[in-house]
Amino acid sequence: MLLRRAEKPVWQNSIRFLRNNKKWLPRPEPETFENVVFPPNGEYKLPPMPEEPTYDPALGEQKFKSSKQLVSIRGVEEIHTELIHKQYGLAAVAGGFISAYDFNFIRDRLNRNLLKNQFAIWRVPAPWLPRTKKATGAKPGSGKGNIHHYVTPVRARRIILEVGGYIMELEARAYLMYLCERFRFPVEFVSEKVLEEKKLQEKRIEEINVNKFNWDLALKYNMQDCHRWLSYYDIAFKCKYTNGCQMALVGEEELLCFSFRWFVVITAGLPFTALFLCILLALALHLDESTRTHCGVVNYLPSISAAVASFSPERYIWRFSIALHSAPRIVAALAFKNLLLTSPLRPLSDRIWFELACQIACFVNIAECLFLLLLTTASSTENYVMHKVSFLGFALCSTIYMLIATSLFQYSGRRRTSSVGEKSFQYKVLMCSTSALSLFLAVYFFERHNTYCSTTLMVFFSCDRCSEALKKNQVDKHGYRCRDTTYSCLDCGQAFSIGTYKNHIKCVTEDKKYGGKNYVEKENKGEAKQNRWIEQVERAIKNVTDKGLKDLLQQIRGFNNVPRKELKFINFLQNSFKIHNRDLCVKAWNCISEQAEKIQATEEVESKKNDGSYNRLGNDKRLNCKQGASESDGEKVKEIKTGENESKKNGIYEDDNNGAGQGIFTTDDVKRFKWKRAIKRTLKEAENGQMKVKRLRTKVIQSYLASGQSNGSDENPETIFNAKLCSLGKVAMIAEDINQMFTHMIMAVVAYNHFGIWDEDIETAESAEPCYCNGCEEPVTSSLFASCMRYFALKGEEISGLPKSMVQRIESLKYDMEIVGKIHQEYITFKLSWIGLGKDGNVDWLKTYAKCYREMPPDDFFIFAAINGIATRALWKRMDDLEKQHMLDAYDDVIRNTALLMYYPSVFNVIQYRSIVVAAQHGWPGAVCAWIGLRNNTLNNIDYEEELVANFKTPLYQTFSSPPSNYLENAILLAIHNEQYHLLRYLPTVDLTDSFNLLFPDGHVSLNFFQQLIDFPVIESLFNDKLSDYLKSVVRALLIWMSLSEVQRLQRMLAGAGDIKIRNCINQILNDISLRPINLIDACDAVTATLDIPTH
Repeated sequence: MLLRRAEKPVWQNSIRFLRNNKKWLPRPEPETFENVVFPPNGEYKLPPMPEEPTYDPALGEQKFKSSKQLVSIRGVEEIHTELIHKQYGLAAVAGGFISAYDFNFIRDRLNRNLLKNQFAIWRVPAPWLPRTKKATGAKPGSGKGNIHHYVTPVRARRIILEVGGYIMELEARAYLMYLCERFRFPVEFVSEKVLEEKKLQEKRIEEINVNKFNWDLALKYNMQDCHRWLSYYDIAFKCKYTNGCQMALVGEEELLCFSFRWFVVITAGLPFTALFLCILLALALHLDESTRTHCGVVNYLPSISAAVASFSPERYIWRFSIALHSAPRIVAALAFKNLLLTSPLRPLSDRIWFELACQIACFVNIAECLFLLLLTTASSTENYVMHKVSFLGFALCSTIYMLIATSLFQYSGRRRTSSVGEKSFQYKVLMCSTSALSLFLAVYFFERHNTYCSTTLMVFFSCDRCSEALKKNQVDKHGYRCRDTTYSCLDCGQAFSIGTYKNHIKCVTEDKKYGGKNYVEKENKGEAKQNRWIEQVERAIKNVTDKGLKDLLQQIRGFNNVPRKELKFINFLQNSFKIHNRDLCVKAWNCISEQAEKIQATEEVESKKNDGSYNRLGNDKRLNCKQGASESDGEKVKEIKTGENESKKNGIYEDDNNGAGQGIFTTDDVKRFKWKRAIKRTLKEAENGQMKVKRLRTKVIQSYLASGQSNGSDENPETIFNAKLCSLGKVAMIAEDINQMFTHMIMAVVAYNHFGIWDEDIETAESAEPCYCNGCEEPVTSSLFASCMRYFALKGEEISGLPKSMVQRIESLKYDMEIVGKIHQEYITFKLSWIGLGKDGNVDWLKTYAKCYREMPPDDFFIFAAINGIATRALWKRMDDLEKQHMLDAYDDVIRNTALLMYYPSVFNVIQYRSIVVAAQHGWPGAVCAWIGLRNNTLNNIDYEEELVANFKTPLYQTFSSPPSNYLENAILLAIHNEQYHLLRYLPTVDLTDSFNLLFPDGHVSLNFFQQLIDFPVIESLFNDKLSDYLKSVVRALLIWMSLSEVQRLQRMLAGAGDIKIRNCINQILNDISLRPINLIDACDAVTATLDIPTH
């Protein structure tokens, strides 16, 4: 046995020895609930306390007013000082009053946290002591005011409430500790163990007390005549808690007392408050110095390092706040470590590594605080290396600590103890993610700035008199302190005066300085272009005589990132130098561009001398246009067929991105005029983006000559223009946001405008790429023609140039889409872009259904399905119970009946007629067809016969209370009556004679109904050619159905209204009716109405 033990490694035995002898580590024992006693009444939650007591008038009880009765809170409670259930509770430290509002607050918070098999009970009575309050403006001496509220008096050591059940002390503390701050008097958390320890402590003090002098002895023998100067309550309660709190002994006074929550809030808010104050002071006192950067980029807010460490008094405010912040942080780190180690829910296995991880987390947190102190003390201007190391240490330690602390908090079980633990864990995860993201963004922007900043050059100066290291923007300020001195560059060692140091804008880079002897620096193309630009600025300064312009150019020379494009250059001057005179900015640009032209001309001459063969375009370039420009002078530029690929191979035209493609003045390549950009710019400025070739050529060539780039060369500008126009290929003359897929449609429009020929193949042309809508996997159109139709219908583009037939089709599609949107917009969110089109350019309902199914939530799509008559049980099952109940309680009858039909298919014949009536009134063709039992090929609706009423033993039509045709006739009449004319396009033509009694039961037909039949909107007749004939047949059938007296009454109303159109139409129909049988009763009624004979 000893040999086997010796074979084990020494370090394992050492760890076991330390583990078994660490008495200072707490060892929580598992808690059992064997002796738990639950309330006998079975009420586990705190009951509500009545706000005022109940009085019984039969017993002579009534409301009464009383004094404050402060005696009820003086002294010590003698009865209710023990815990009934022997677990946990709250006890009063001193006397006080509890209001009904306090009772309600405690009950709501505690009942919300209690879990299963946990209970809480009150140990104090309901509020019974009245408190009065005088009305506003009451005079003194007017007596007591009205009763305002009631309170419950509590003496010291009184148990206020108890919690128990299957609950641990940690959970009970989490539930009750923050409730102690709710009371207006001191309250403490107690347990059975705490109460026993207090009793033993008091008994022990009494036993070992050598000095027998106490209040009992003094009051018993009336020492120093204490009965004379002590009050009655002091004598009765032996000077304990007579003034609402226990008499304090000497040396126990509290100098400062505030809650731990406020302590944490103040400690955590110190850095944010100091940062806010430093930024405000930096903006107010040191705006220019704090926003200045080493590379000349304009800043509007100071950086953190500049705001808190570079100037006074900002640096002192920041350092003082961080000093106050760091000390409690170190104490909190140790407390958090003990909190994790003392968790009763943490696993007992792997105890060594858990304790080691807690120690490491505490060490990292303390290191973070120390790095923060060092970072605050050593600013970047005083000691850059120390500042950099401190910042890196602080950032790494903070991120590592957050990750370790969050993991340990969950592993230790503190997260599961209470809702407070869960909320704390969520905050930790949020802060940890935010910190990691902030650190990542800081590193990214730091590297990005160092990569693209034009001055990643170490230009630092040292004062030769005081040896202080200075940035370039600090030399002028330092000149007031050390006058008549020189400044040496820290990198190259050159000495400069106060007037010449500004010209030292470039020095050795960091890579070159520390790269060794064999380091070869790569050429920076952007830096070369910028240096060439600065050279142009310096030449312009020498040749300018205007003083204001010269001063402006000198200021520009001090910047290292001046834009090299005209528009950006002017915006840079206006924003950075606050120059509101745009003419001055344009003059500065012209001066610099003039110097660029001179440099370019000089280099061209030199290149001619060296090469002897300078030809800008070359003699071998050949144009490959199908038609010359002279043949198309009278034609607007729309599409030019070119051999672009051959032109590229033969080198016909140059790429705009070569050489001067960035819009800068360069000298390393021949300066070339940007022909393509000039053509596009001229077309954009033209009206409707269109221009004739002749006019376009004239304007572009004028721009070419005005730019001064010709330099007397022998090339023909017209030839160059033709080549560039051919290389562009297709030129769109409308707005740039039009999709490329509509190009063929536009070309067809142009062909019709100029040649009077409409390309019919465009209606059947397939799209090269299907048109998708908002990332939908299924295309919303099937052809190029449908895509163009959909585009013009949605965007509202100008279509006056299209043929009349196409205009009518687009208008018809737009009208149909508006109707579809109007049908759904009241109930669900419906976008017109979800409407799909077929190859013929009409609405494709299957594509529309598929798109809406993907985009809409289940409840909205069920409403959409009910409106369009495609509701199925599968759609019903997609919704949860709450959404289903919402559908059953819907305000609209069709939606509610559709949902009801999912539960009880047998009610179909009961709710069918009401659904048809409401659907016809709304103008919902899909719902009408579905409830009638028709299958409409246009709508592609799924009728309820297959999906909803499949459980019927009898056929669907046998369940109707009347023949199906009656429902159809009623729906048609309701659609006409409610001006839902689009509904008639989906319903078949039937005889309406038998259904007039439904709409006009008394036989009287209103004049308004005839006006709807005859004087319907013109737009309806345009989109429905047969609507006029159909409504005319309805008028004919209605006139035949009406009695002779009713017809005569209608004619009299028309004559009084003066509606000639309707009157002529009715007369024409009456004349066409031949051999109409005259009823004798109708004739008698007509004679009676004519002679005004009273009837009895």
